[in-house]
Amino acid sequence: MTGELILLIDLGTQSLRATVLNRIGTRVFSKSLPVSTRRQGSCQEQDPAEWRAGILSLLAAIGAEKELAGCIRAIAASGTLGGMVAVDTHSRPLRPALLYSDQRASAYTEVIEATAYFRELQRQTGWRVFCGDLLPQVLWLSRQEPDVYARAQVVLDSTGYLNFILTGRSSLESYSRYSCYALPGSAGVPAGLMRELGLDPARFGPAVAAGDQLGTLHPEIASQVGLPQCSVISLPYDSMTAYLGAGLCETGDALDISGTVTSFGVLHPAQVIDCERRIYSMPLPAGTNWLVRGSTSSSGSALEWAKREFVGDGFGAFDELVAASPPGANGILFLPYLAGERSPLWNADARGVFFGITGSTTRADMARAVYEGLCFSLRHIQSVMRSNHVPIRMVKLTGGLSQNRLLNRIKADVTGTTLLSLRDHEMTTLGAASVVGRALGWYADEEEASAALLAIDEEFCPQPANAGLYDQPFGRYVELADRLSPMFRPAEAHAKAKT
Repeated sequence: MTGELILLIDLGTQSLRATVLNRIGTRVFSKSLPVSTRRQGSCQEQDPAEWRAGILSLLAAIGAEKELAGCIRAIAASGTLGGMVAVDTHSRPLRPALLYSDQRASAYTEVIEATAYFRELQRQTGWRVFCGDLLPQVLWLSRQEPDVYARAQVVLDSTGYLNFILTGRSSLESYSRYSCYALPGSAGVPAGLMRELGLDPARFGPAVAAGDQLGTLHPEIASQVGLPQCSVISLPYDSMTAYLGAGLCETGDALDISGTVTSFGVLHPAQVIDCERRIYSMPLPAGTNWLVRGSTSSSGSALEWAKREFVGDGFGAFDELVAASPPGANGILFLPYLAGERSPLWNADARGVFFGITGSTTRADMARAVYEGLCFSLRHIQSVMRSNHVPIRMVKLTGGLSQNRLLNRIKADVTGTTLLSLRDHEMTTLGAASVVGRALGWYADEEEASAALLAIDEEFCPQPANAGLYDQPFGRYVELADRLSPMFRPAEAHAKAKT
């Protein structure tokens, strides 16, 4: 084997994947391992020791192929948003990692938003606190498990901990700093906010940016797995890594990342501050453009639930059921809030709803309503963006759900936008290759990297026959979401409201 290669590690909610690519994006090695999650009520945790064991196993599998291993030029890792890991002075995790879907930190979102620092940040950015961000998770730890917090030498997000495994050094990437509510362009975590919350800013890793060299593969690990002591390059968390390599070059270019959740982002030349804080803007590294974003809490996970409950197994059978009902699902609406909802409701207590059921409603109607509900939730985000004068020109599709052609066709009709599905749907891996390749000098810029790494598989255009067909159902969907949102409260809150 000849030529330089890069090794990319991607930690998702269900698996840990290692991929080795060359300059043109050809995968010369790919292997994934399942990752187990403990779910109990509002708790969703994973074991960092399982992450470490999985990384060592994957690295050893690559190291066993001597010719392949000798060509590895750099390694980079990306995890999910949040995923807090508290590490002691002996480099040991002190407790399980909190996933971004863990809702226990939601009790502290108002505490953070009430600070003087955040009120000013909100005025400048329009951001809001989300319980899956790193800072609310750390605040939860300090208040609910103060003994663990006191013993922690450093608190890392999942990406930071993966890099800690690889290098033995702690770090906090720039987009993870924003999940600690640092002002755009500032360095490190906001010390003033930390002081207001009684937190120690020294417990967060040193600031790094995407593409920075973090060091080299730890010599003990390199020797153990049979890999060279190559460079370790910094990446953001998974969705931001995908955006940084998506080839969004013109105003209105957008990326739809639909997997367990859906993340949607649009390239825009200016910061957008929504007066109701339903969407948000993130600065892009070049400093000239912004990414206007909105994210759902449940998409692929809602489909997994529906598939399991409606047909037992197999998306083919579920698609057949969906196709048996006409567009509009005979008046049935589905709110896909199975794990709360983020944009544009920002309601952690939101729950799923079927609306409009009659004696003639069929399983096919309900199945189609699930697909259309996911598309309505995306259109809901897009409608808020457009109300803030953000144009949406063209949308690239990626993530596991982008492989579903029926869902893609419905999504094009519901949103009225042209969708381009990518041949390789693992956009976090491709985005990582773009960032690392530019850091190594393989590509001059994102446009050149995109030309080498990305290929369009299929185009889905809105069908003229369905133009306007979904306007009325979408209006009812939005009205239903708005009217029900105040009612999505825990039972004890309802009881207090009645007294």
